[in-house]
Amino acid sequence: MKRVDQHRNSLVRTILLAILALIIFGSAIIYWQAAAPYHDAQQNAVKLAKRYGKLKKTANFYLFNRKQTYFTVAGTNQQNQAVYVMIAQKSAHINIYQQASGISQQQAEKIVKQDQRPKKIMKTALGKWGKTPVWEVTYLNHQGRLSYTLLKFKNGDLVKTIQNL
Repeated sequence: MKRVDQHRNSLVRTILLAILALIIFGSAIIYWQAAAPYHDAQQNAVKLAKRYGKLKKTANFYLFNRKQTYFTVAGTNQQNQAVYVMIAQKSAHINIYQQASGISQQQAEKIVKQDQRPKKIMKTALGKWGKTPVWEVTYLNHQGRLSYTLLKFKNGDLVKTIQNL
């Protein structure tokens, strides 16, 4: 009887380990498939930025999705200038901005921290609002609700704030 119980316990453990392995493997596949479009967009944007923006080194990738979707690659061009290469998803139109001609990601986040006092900044991305290059700072406000602020890249002036989404 004792031997049958040991065999049953061993079988149950084996089944549980197999189920656990399937759950982990399934979760990894779901994550990989969910992240694939982002990574594909990033790879394509970097290729375009290197080709048309003459980037020799890349530093950051930003995905901006408001009225239109923009992919922006930060990097250094062949003249050793720090630039942003912004690519419109629909038209593939490319704009190149000198990083020194506007505020940085850190400066945009600092402005939002001072003005909005967020609990947590979730994401910051560079894109366009109409024809204006903007930093979008997405955050949890002091009430813990999702909010975002758009600031002009050129000088950090407020373009738009949406609270409590």
